[in-house]
Amino acid sequence: MPHTATAASRPAERRRDRRIEAPMTVVIGNTPYAIGDWSPSGARIVDYAGTLAPGDLAQLRVLVPTAGPGALFRTEGRVHRVDTESGALGLEFESLDIVASATLNRYFRERLVRGHA
Repeated sequence: MPHTATAASRPAERRRDRRIEAPMTVVIGNTPYAIGDWSPSGARIVDYAGTLAPGDLAQLRVLVPTAGPGALFRTEGRVHRVDTESGALGLEFESLDIVASATLNRYFRERLVRGHA
């Protein structure tokens, strides 16, 4: 019997970067959302209740917890998927400046080194 991909396995196959689960928050409009898993290039937003659809570009404020007071940066995110059943929204970060990119990469590496990924 040939093996077919399940719905649960397909999203991971489409991702080009490893994702980790580590606390972060994104604000879309004026609504904060938890990030379920993320990589330095994108994120899965949980319990999303807005009107964004695949292809839309959203203005984001991302809060990255760090050892200090945390880091907040603004960027844009291109919506790739919206799962209305689970309330998840998948997006790719766009136009990350050097500081935002360095902040995300540093936090990502810290979580991997500490074994929290």
